[in-house]
Amino acid sequence: MACKTISNLIHSSTTAKLSTTAAVAPVKSDSSSNNNNNQDNDNNNNTNDNNLRDNSMKRLDQISKNVLQNALRFTGRLRVVEAPRGGIDSNGEEEGPAAHQPGVTIAYALDSYGKEGSGGTTQRKSRKGGGGARKSSASSGSTSSGAALKEKRLAAYADAKWGKTRRLAAFFDPLDGSGNADAAIPTGTVFGVFDADAAFPRGEIPDMKDTASLARAVLQPGNSLLAAGYCMYSSTTILVFTLGGGTHGFTLDPTINEFVLTHPNMKIPKRGNIYSCNEAYSEGWDDNFKQYLKTIKTGKGESGQRYTQRYIGSMVGDVHRTLMYGGIFCCPSDTEVHHNGNLQLVYKSAPMAYILEHAGGKSTNGENNLLSVKPERVHQRSPCFMGSPEDMDELMTYMSGEQGASQ
Repeated sequence: MACKTISNLIHSSTTAKLSTTAAVAPVKSDSSSNNNNNQDNDNNNNTNDNNLRDNSMKRLDQISKNVLQNALRFTGRLRVVEAPRGGIDSNGEEEGPAAHQPGVTIAYALDSYGKEGSGGTTQRKSRKGGGGARKSSASSGSTSSGAALKEKRLAAYADAKWGKTRRLAAFFDPLDGSGNADAAIPTGTVFGVFDADAAFPRGEIPDMKDTASLARAVLQPGNSLLAAGYCMYSSTTILVFTLGGGTHGFTLDPTINEFVLTHPNMKIPKRGNIYSCNEAYSEGWDDNFKQYLKTIKTGKGESGQRYTQRYIGSMVGDVHRTLMYGGIFCCPSDTEVHHNGNLQLVYKSAPMAYILEHAGGKSTNGENNLLSVKPERVHQRSPCFMGSPEDMDELMTYMSGEQGASQ
């Protein structure tokens, strides 16, 4: 419901912005005597346009955060907090979001999943009981033996994945790419779910009144995620998520205001011909990575095909295109501005990499699998590369120095 509401807010905000812009479009005078005045007015208009854009972005950020948090609190079973802001990395760079940005929301379950009376054990037993009923029905001939076997495998998978989970913690990036909303460029909400108890060893109990203590629940490597997804607000609203057994896409049907399964079991192409990165920072990139880009741009890579660049500047939109068409999405570190990359590991790059990997893709931070990196801080940034498996394999031969040494 929160994603549906945010989708309506963004689309209505974009429509209102376009209507306002058309209504107040300035009419310039042809008189040469007014040139200086017109130039001053143009400068003032540019400043006002920037202020309007910033104010619009701030409003969308805050409203999206409020909608999301209220929807979570409405369940009555979640402690909803914002992760502590700020933090300085080893290079003296600020890690947290900008002052106007909503930051990351953390929802922590107030009830234990695995204790009697809390709904956990009882639910697991009812699932198993339901499985038995389905099996009995299959034996009577109403369901094929193949379907019954599939149900049994799915039940075993669910029990193995969720059976030992007691308490969950979810994180949410309310509106990634909000600065692009007025230009009708895709934006998105990113989320992920962890087994919170895994972050508190030896039976330690977090202080439910301490935001910093609750934030520890999401300081886990991406390969510990139980689920992850994103909702992209574009020409259509698309919800993509995975529970670890495949990646699936749903499209919001405005006629019934419901998400409809349109992309079951999504698979990223084994290789693409698109690379996505912000080349404005290329002067500070690693030489091996620059050599890789030069190779694929000139058609001298393994595929023999010239690659083209597509970069929106909205992570959700760029990664979604990579998932659909293949290729590679990159946000490397650079020596000039982003010494540790520009994307936060916990609530941006790790959940997106998790989604792509369960669709057949691969990811890395340039040295190790991105999902194996354990964050030390909620807003910790990390270089990230993700995409088609064959493209990623080729990239890693350059990042490791193998290709550079052979050329």
